[in-house]
Amino acid sequence: MTNVFNFSGGKTSAYMVIHYWKPGDLVIFTDTGREHPKTYKFIHDFEAHENIPVIKISYKDSATPFDTLLLEKKYKAIPNRMKRICTIELKVNTCKRYLRSIGIREFNNFIGFRADEQLRVSRAVQKFKKVYNKYPLYYDGITKPIINEYWANKPYNLEIPSILGNCTLCFMKGKNAIINILASYPELAEPWVKDEENAGGRTYLPGVTIKQLLSIAQNNLFKDKDLNEVIPAFDCACTT
Repeated sequence: MTNVFNFSGGKTSAYMVIHYWKPGDLVIFTDTGREHPKTYKFIHDFEAHENIPVIKISYKDSATPFDTLLLEKKYKAIPNRMKRICTIELKVNTCKRYLRSIGIREFNNFIGFRADEQLRVSRAVQKFKKVYNKYPLYYDGITKPIINEYWANKPYNLEIPSILGNCTLCFMKGKNAIINILASYPELAEPWVKDEENAGGRTYLPGVTIKQLLSIAQNNLFKDKDLNEVIPAFDCACTT
């Protein structure tokens, strides 16, 4: 049976691939178009150093998949924590469509949940028939300190804090995390602000706009925050 590795472009999923991948297995990165530029650099460095091919796919083969999805929805269904159309369409369904296009309907689905992420594993649901979720890091006792120690000794690394993984200002990171991110990276706000302006009052987070969070972030209280200490408010299925 085919093994499919979910590669998010982060250190944990990269560790999983390096330690469990075998020739013939598939490593898939589903691009949202809202990743940090250094995530894409890390994926490039990963392929060059590990000699493991990464299959890069995107929603309808778009160069800007997140934007494409919102335009198709005419901004009437902007993603939020209750309606995660981005995760469903840009990640899950895009991957399923690709695998079906190459004749794969039954496979082992490798997900990078660690041993210190028991809640994520317990909440995970076997959503699809003939798709068998595997959590090798969890069952082998691999924790975040082990991951960090491993990458500290590698000739390349992900050059951003983990909170910047996946979509840069994903609503699942929560208001406080987004404020802290924008304090250091205000330039990341632009596409998210435009999304909300086009959405007729709809917002990614309840009761507050990204533009308002950007304004709060300019307060000096946030500018010296170590982003390595910032954690997301909610678990996201995109983080594998």
